[in-house]
Amino acid sequence: MGLSINHHFPEGVWLPMKRVLVAMVFLVLSVPFRVAGQDRSSQLKDFTRVLQVADGLQLSIVHLNDKTVLLLFQPPTLYSIRAHAREATMFYVQGTPQKDVSLDTAGFTVQQGGESFPSTPLNIKHFEKGKVSKGDQIDGMLQLARQIDVTRPFTVLHGKDSADFRFSDNQVKSMSSPPAK
Repeated sequence: MGLSINHHFPEGVWLPMKRVLVAMVFLVLSVPFRVAGQDRSSQLKDFTRVLQVADGLQLSIVHLNDKTVLLLFQPPTLYSIRAHAREATMFYVQGTPQKDVSLDTAGFTVQQGGESFPSTPLNIKHFEKGKVSKGDQIDGMLQLARQIDVTRPFTVLHGKDSADFRFSDNQVKSMSSPPAK
């Protein structure tokens, strides 16, 4: 049996071994990203609720705080959004319609302790009043005029549908970044 050009492997063995090596390198490099992605999802889960806003459309509603802003946005956008979320309660909204839907973004309110707070919708992509086609991803935010008390339960409403938020003491503690030293 003859030797290949690099004289380390018998002829005909190098190419299959090279393929295995490339596959192993790809696998090793991709595992941390998969784990990080799962970690991101599990971290967001505590602050996310699902709201059925139309037949064929469920929206994930994520309470924006120091922790979730870092998971959802990149600099420099995250700095601006984090500053706004510290001043007034905000939610990130995302969903993909399973069929063509009519979306009314003006109908979102938050209720807490008998008070009702209207929200202002902020469009990122397709989060505006009107028709949204099947498969078009919706991204946007809802902003209240002030902060609500996250230590007490509250509800995000849209028409007859609602999503209840109740955070544990540990979740509330994790919402704020530690003070800078």
